[in-house]
Amino acid sequence: MEYTGGVMVKPLLQENPQQVSTGRGQWQSVRGEYFLPKKWSIQAGYYRTTLDYGHTNRTMEGISIGAKRYFVPNDWLVQPYVGAAWQFNWSGRREEYTSGWESVGQSVVVRQTAVNPRVTFVPSVGVDVYLFSSVALVVRYDLGIGIDSRTRIEATTNDGTTFRIKDKGLYHGLSLGIRLTFPMHFSERDLQSVGGLGGLLFDLWDESLDRKLQEQILYR
Repeated sequence: MEYTGGVMVKPLLQENPQQVSTGRGQWQSVRGEYFLPKKWSIQAGYYRTTLDYGHTNRTMEGISIGAKRYFVPNDWLVQPYVGAAWQFNWSGRREEYTSGWESVGQSVVVRQTAVNPRVTFVPSVGVDVYLFSSVALVVRYDLGIGIDSRTRIEATTNDGTTFRIKDKGLYHGLSLGIRLTFPMHFSERDLQSVGGLGGLLFDLWDESLDRKLQEQILYR
């Protein structure tokens, strides 16, 4: 079982002459993974992606089905991989709306026309870092290639200036998450890791306490 959330999600734009910020997108996914022989695995689960275009956004969600290929021995704590998935979007196919606002004598009218893909191909590269035998930190980069997808946004000010943003359904992002392997088990190495972490935290606490005592003695 794996949960990931996007720390950086952005559309890959064809046109953005005014350099409008588009970095506030989000995505989440929950997937189950079944391991196959020869370091292959298959995955399936739920995803939700929101792409930010500064003035507006668009959202896709649905099911994801894919596969991954690992490369190093199974007992290594760091497990790099490459993968690919197909995402099937069940949310709205088209998003069209007009909005606007006024501030200090200026007004802006925003018109968006977006066609969300029904199917997106997502190649990925990532690494699982095992903190314990059954618990891993996930770091993954994804490139989304929306099939028959596009976005066009025009923002027009009251003085006639028009800002345009366009894309062809491409986006990318970096995700962090956590992976749990079932059936869960804990090894002697896990106990050593817990002991080492506990010792480190105790040393930091003890050092902080000593520093505070020294400061109290100094200011008496």
